[in-house]
Amino acid sequence: MVHTLEKSAEPNYNLLILKEVTFFINEMERTIDIYRNDLTPVYLRTFNDALEETHYLIDSLKNQTPSQESLELYDSLSYNIKEWAKIQTKMANVNSDLLGSTLEELTQKIQNLSNNPSQPNAQITPDADTLSAEEKKNGFFKRLFGRKNKVNEEALVPDSVDQGPTQSELLQREILAELEAAKTQSLKKNSELRFEIHQLEQEAAVYQEQIVALIEQLETIEIENSNENVRSVEALAKSTNQEIVVFSALSSALLLITIISQLNYIARNRKYQRALSNAKVHAEELASTKEKFLANMSHEIRTPMNAIAGFTNQLLKTDMTAKQRDQLEVVKNSSDHLIHLLNDILDLSKLQANKVKLEEEIFDIKSVLFESMRIFEDKAEAKGIALKTEFETVPRYVTGDPHRLRQMMTNLISNAIKYTDHGSVTLHAKVERKDNNQMTMRIAVKDTGNGIPKAKQKRIFEEFEQAHTADQQQGTGLGLAITNMLVRLHKGSILIDSEENKGTEMTLLIPYKLGRKNQKPEKEPKAPKIELSNLHILIADDEPFNLKLLEAVFSSHDVSLVLAHDGSQAYEQLANQHFDLAILDVKMPGLSGFEIVEKIRNEKGPNQSAPFIALTATISDQEKLQSKNSGFNSIMRKPFDEQELLATIKDVTQKKPDTSSKPKEPNASQLGLAAGEVLFDLSTLKSIGDKDFVDEMIHTFKQSANTSLKNLRKAVKLQIRNGISDEAHKMLPPARHLSAKTLVTAIEKLQNMANTASFEQISNQIDRVESIYTLIKKDLDA
Repeated sequence: MVHTLEKSAEPNYNLLILKEVTFFINEMERTIDIYRNDLTPVYLRTFNDALEETHYLIDSLKNQTPSQESLELYDSLSYNIKEWAKIQTKMANVNSDLLGSTLEELTQKIQNLSNNPSQPNAQITPDADTLSAEEKKNGFFKRLFGRKNKVNEEALVPDSVDQGPTQSELLQREILAELEAAKTQSLKKNSELRFEIHQLEQEAAVYQEQIVALIEQLETIEIENSNENVRSVEALAKSTNQEIVVFSALSSALLLITIISQLNYIARNRKYQRALSNAKVHAEELASTKEKFLANMSHEIRTPMNAIAGFTNQLLKTDMTAKQRDQLEVVKNSSDHLIHLLNDILDLSKLQANKVKLEEEIFDIKSVLFESMRIFEDKAEAKGIALKTEFETVPRYVTGDPHRLRQMMTNLISNAIKYTDHGSVTLHAKVERKDNNQMTMRIAVKDTGNGIPKAKQKRIFEEFEQAHTADQQQGTGLGLAITNMLVRLHKGSILIDSEENKGTEMTLLIPYKLGRKNQKPEKEPKAPKIELSNLHILIADDEPFNLKLLEAVFSSHDVSLVLAHDGSQAYEQLANQHFDLAILDVKMPGLSGFEIVEKIRNEKGPNQSAPFIALTATISDQEKLQSKNSGFNSIMRKPFDEQELLATIKDVTQKKPDTSSKPKEPNASQLGLAAGEVLFDLSTLKSIGDKDFVDEMIHTFKQSANTSLKNLRKAVKLQIRNGISDEAHKMLPPARHLSAKTLVTAIEKLQNMANTASFEQISNQIDRVESIYTLIKKDLDA
């Protein structure tokens, strides 16, 4: 309603424009009337300008009028004004022709009579031929009528002798005769032209009447539109009043209902809050139970895995047959894969949050696929299933994550064997697409097993979802869910083609970078062999085979070991004798590793400053923080890597050189400055003000430079190029005030580099700016 009222309150601009059209039509009529009496071109130009403005206003009205009737009226008005203007122009031209032609013809005839008298032999008197300057000045007609007066005067004087008409009298008679004839002709022509003007005036009057009628009709339409708008506003106001009354009544009823509902809601809310509070307590208990279960399960699984992986590595160091070594390699690969798989299963939320990072390394893809099949040879043989591999144009080396590929293939092959009772499982691989060094591998695992119902083919990729209810006894239902997550992480896709009782084919489309021809995986540089000597080490673990594994690891080193089977024994040993190192399991009966270290660090015993290494089945952020707070020097997860453990022991038992000394201050030669180069000049500042002014400017320079350098470092860290350019720009004026030309040049270069150079180059230039500033500041401080 407010919008409608505001719109109705606006003036009717169409009526105002129609008034302007009427004004310009009147202006055209006025100027053409003046032009008829005074043939000055300016009036005709004014007439044409008014005509053009009239047509412009009518066109603007047509653009704002949606009504077809109004458009037709505006077209008629435009046409009538145009025709009326043509008639007015013709009338002005007729008047001009009437006056101009009559005078020109009369003047020409009189001049002919003057130059060619009717009696060529007659004597021309001096009075007739010789004119004074005054007479010439008066003009032809004055001279003519002046002579006529003279003749009349002479006629009044009696002439004693009749000498006949003179030459002047003859000329006068001929002129009068020509004047009479010209008068007659002019009257005739004037009558014709005036008749034409009369007809044009009648036509103009008709058009003028039509113009007035059209304008009145259009004004009537606009007035009616305004009245209709007013009537609609009145109706709206009336209906709005009714709606307000209804709304007020409904609002009152609604308010009453709301109060009643709120009272009921408050009562129910209290009931729900009590239920929610109980549910929260229950959920917290479940979460705590789940956390404890995962921690305990992780510890229980990793503990035997630590022994398997550790003793496998120890066995690989011994002499054995090729077949034994080959079998042991399979065990090692399987244990390594199990560790990777265990990490992902226990940290499923990490996969769900896409926090798993893919490695980028060159690996033999055929070897990984073969190894994935070899793991299941015994299981397939026990079921009487044939394992087949089919490779088509598969490159040997690619760049990607071999562990994740092995994990995905293990899940698919394991499922295929699990649900196949007879027939075969085939691993097929080929290059699907190739573009320069990028390619997409198509890896399919096809079995002749039970197949998957169509209704469940989409659901099997969900967590804890399995194709058949009976399958719950055969696994957790996480394999395909994890595989699907890993495929998405590779930005690939997984396809399924299955039919019940005929088999299933799972296909992975995974992009990899193609290795260069004959390119082999880069071998990690062989770490130097670490030899430990003259160390007295305490090892504490409640699992006997973990102690045996550590004994095997240290058997080739010159160390003495003391073993403790629980936390109490470990604390007793540490409280009574000095050790160069203590390796403690964090979860032990009696005292945990965290409690032992915290007590030893707080007591003035022989091992208060000794290094401690924690061994744990899981390393969570909480355990990392707890190990640091309790006093551990390092924390390692089981199963551990032997070389990593030895390197950590070497690191914590040897004193590092003191590297905390401050770096040397930059000097001029290091910055490429000439010897004795003046880095700044205060003479300009001294010429401007006194010592206090100079000191204030130096203080401003230091403060501004320090702030800008900090901001520059932040801008580089956040990679904000505009910030780098702005801060460099801020540093320039104070540097110029000190006439620090070298610093100004370095800052200008930094400003130019802000939008184009790499951030490493920009950081190097900031280092140079800061070094030059440091030298200047040192001299200023001195």
